[in-house]
Amino acid sequence: MHLQDSHFVSRAWRLLPFAALLCLALTASPALADGSLSVGTCARDITPISPSLVSDYEAAFGAPAVVNHSDPIYMAGFGNGREATDYNDRLWARGVVLDRGDSRVAIVSIDLIGYFKNEVDTIREMVSPSSEIDFVLVSSTHQHEGPDTLGLWGPNETTTGIDFAYLDFVNATVADCIDEASANLEKARIYYATANSAGLSLGLSSEDDGFGVADGKVLEGDEALAPATEGRIVDPTIATMQLTARKGSSLEVLATLVNFGSHPESLGSNNTLITSDFPHYLRERIEAEYGGLAIWMSGDLGVLQGPLDIDVEDPDTGMPAPRRTFRFAEVHGTQVAERAIEAIDAVRFGKNKRPSPKNGAPAPEISYATVDPVAIRLDNPYFRFFTAIGVLDVRRSLFTNGVPDGSVGFPFPPPFNEIPQALGEDIQTEVSAVRIGKGAIAVVPTELDPQIGATYRSALVDATGAEHSFIAGLGNDQIGYQVPFEKFNPSCQICAPFVLGGVPQFCPLFPNIDCSTVFQNNVGEDVSPKVTGAIHEAIDGL
Repeated sequence: MHLQDSHFVSRAWRLLPFAALLCLALTASPALADGSLSVGTCARDITPISPSLVSDYEAAFGAPAVVNHSDPIYMAGFGNGREATDYNDRLWARGVVLDRGDSRVAIVSIDLIGYFKNEVDTIREMVSPSSEIDFVLVSSTHQHEGPDTLGLWGPNETTTGIDFAYLDFVNATVADCIDEASANLEKARIYYATANSAGLSLGLSSEDDGFGVADGKVLEGDEALAPATEGRIVDPTIATMQLTARKGSSLEVLATLVNFGSHPESLGSNNTLITSDFPHYLRERIEAEYGGLAIWMSGDLGVLQGPLDIDVEDPDTGMPAPRRTFRFAEVHGTQVAERAIEAIDAVRFGKNKRPSPKNGAPAPEISYATVDPVAIRLDNPYFRFFTAIGVLDVRRSLFTNGVPDGSVGFPFPPPFNEIPQALGEDIQTEVSAVRIGKGAIAVVPTELDPQIGATYRSALVDATGAEHSFIAGLGNDQIGYQVPFEKFNPSCQICAPFVLGGVPQFCPLFPNIDCSTVFQNNVGEDVSPKVTGAIHEAIDGL
């Protein structure tokens, strides 16, 4: 296990001989010389373009199309066999690089369902050494209306939906994005604001408590924690980070990052137009207000937190916007953006509405810590099956005793002994924490239960004194859902041979089998203890 600590770099510098340190200072950038914050931004189009959709892309965006994906494009997030037919908006890699001399951190959000650690590591390898990046954070928005980058949503359950040439394209594009941002640093200030999502939705359905998300899965015991809502627990935190140019008293906005725990899935399973869902409209509204680059980062959206079953008021009609429509996505995304705008404006401007640059930090301390690898026992027989038959990304390895293990066997007893299973003991992932002045980020590879997210936020604040906390969900990996250890239900995994064999009714636990997505798409009960232990270790390393 390796814990990276950016403070080690600072300590090492103080041990250099004076002459060498002077030489380094003379060749350093202005940001390195005076310890101030420098920021660069980038945005790169990662929209999948297949041969049959070239003309559709050009018609939608008025730009030349370069094929980067084979036909068809299988869309991720719902069922199998959903093929893309057209485009509503582009998918993006949107990033920012922050430098304060002793640490340079890249944060990139990609409009994809998720991205495995092995691909993120490839991106890191492709970033130019001249960019001098110390830490890379790649977070997936988890939108459900783009290409399959994990493998589970191909033409059928046993055929992968991944186009590896497209993954190669994304890897190169994200690396180029980071290099671009690093090459265009300018002095900046950073502002933070945190809003609450209460009242974003109308609360008309039984699953909608008015916080802009519906909790579609009540876990055993939640009713005792939240009796007023029959166990539905959501995270109402809308955390915002804004970076502005530091030119005198200028408040020219370079980038605005908005973080909220909600599945971008408002279009539902019937949509076949490529789109980044409601984050597209949030970013449009943010950029219309401030200029610069808007970035959406998904937070603790586990246990099916999302807008699929909420109602929002359409300001044009005064009525609920029709669900599973682009109008709904536009209204909802704009509403979340307005909350972020209201909160950040209260910080950027004083009571007399005049700019208040003193509220932005020109030299925030930047530190990061990563626990890598985090080995988690793979209990899920479905993941083992899909790994064995090549549905999941075949470029990701399982491990046994820390060594890559690609072996496949048939461990189930008859009559299920023809079902293949990948035999490696563990998956390896990573967990990180980042501190940037008054803000701190917990970087987790999971779809995180908001109950656990709340404890991570508290730990960040307690350990660092940060005033604003962020959760980078699906950060640098995607390993599925994370629920509290005591609430993990193993029934679906215990009954896996019967389910995979098509006879779940013969499992001794039948009919008390919970094969909802929360448990079927879950590495196992080891996830939460291992990720939680690692996040606390990373936080202690800040």
